[in-house]
Amino acid sequence: MTVTDVWQRCKRIVLLLAMGSLLGTVGMTGALAEGHRDGGRGHGHGHGGPSLGHVEEGPEGSSFWDTVPNEVEEGSEPGDIYWVQPRDDAPRGARGWNVIYVSEIAEGQLAYVSGEIYVPNARRGGEVPVVLWNHETAGNADACAPSRRDHGSADFPRVPALGELLEDGYAVVASDYPGLGLAGPAYYMAGEPNARASLDVVRAARSLPRLRLGDEVSMYGWSQGGQTTLWATQIARTYAPELDIRGSAMIGPATHIRDLTARSMTYDEFAGYVISTLPGIKAAYPELDYADFLTVEGLTEFPSMAAGCWDIWSTGADLTDPYQPDAMAEGGPWWNAMTDAQDFDYATMSDVPFVVFQGLEDTTTPPEMTVRTRDDMCAAGVSVDYREMPGRDHGSGVPVAAEQLPGWFADRFDGAPAESTCS
Repeated sequence: MTVTDVWQRCKRIVLLLAMGSLLGTVGMTGALAEGHRDGGRGHGHGHGGPSLGHVEEGPEGSSFWDTVPNEVEEGSEPGDIYWVQPRDDAPRGARGWNVIYVSEIAEGQLAYVSGEIYVPNARRGGEVPVVLWNHETAGNADACAPSRRDHGSADFPRVPALGELLEDGYAVVASDYPGLGLAGPAYYMAGEPNARASLDVVRAARSLPRLRLGDEVSMYGWSQGGQTTLWATQIARTYAPELDIRGSAMIGPATHIRDLTARSMTYDEFAGYVISTLPGIKAAYPELDYADFLTVEGLTEFPSMAAGCWDIWSTGADLTDPYQPDAMAEGGPWWNAMTDAQDFDYATMSDVPFVVFQGLEDTTTPPEMTVRTRDDMCAAGVSVDYREMPGRDHGSGVPVAAEQLPGWFADRFDGAPAESTCS
């Protein structure tokens, strides 16, 4: 059987996955981020929650996501809200909502995206600063969208430091990114489309006058969210110039996606990660052909992406020959697309201070790649406070960063000078 034969047989599965129509059959098993997520309900109870004024409340349960139309209403603008759904699991002393909003995920291309908004009940005087969370790898199936989940355990909350940030008086918002949770392909690791959606969830939250959210924004992200944070910081000045980005933080950031993919291809245990990256890159570059990257064996793993959030990570580890010999040949189509996804112009970020947390035992996003990012940023004049975490890996470094981030954000909003470890 040839690659083309297998691809034709897999086409229907791949198409369904891309259109997000497998939600009803997707297993709710598989944990998010080191196994600390459950197959939850999204914790939305629909009508009857705290009112946001003249904003439509969506239906209860999963219909909130499942019944959103594929096409954006004519005349919509980025940040417009389609509807909201109150959550019943906001931290004590705060309120939360799921939200469906409009994002311009590429120039001239509008899409509905899902996300979350949290605000403290006790309000400070004046406008409320906003902290934007950019989530980590979550899986490619719609059921894996963070807004469809609960907040995890007390030891490993889904949004790090959420309770502390709300107690400090900040609003916290987050995007699921395009195609994750709603119809359409998820743009996993594609960079700019996810960054646009993240900035647009800030716009959506600020469009709610009763929340009184200001234009001061700080952001943070882990793993894939580190890539999103870099992209969002880079494009904010031109894409969302009304926002005042005060600081950006990254935890174990997956910034060099091309090089990370090439490296991961040399480890059997990362085959599932490599394969799950491809649909997101292809979503941004539809001319790409899976058969140029994957063999027959690799192509047959596509159903695993629809079987759960993390199933492909375990099944992919058993593959013996999943890649074409020239899958990541320099100058090839996949190489070029991933090069674009890591093509950062650090000079455009020179007015935004960064803090970067890196576990020294991290094998998922290894320290040497993060050091490379730090060095490139420092060379471009970006203020970077680089903090190594001895003995911490990709997941165990997150609680360490979460303890330090509220204070770092407070300094940014207060206008305190940012420390830099750039030499």
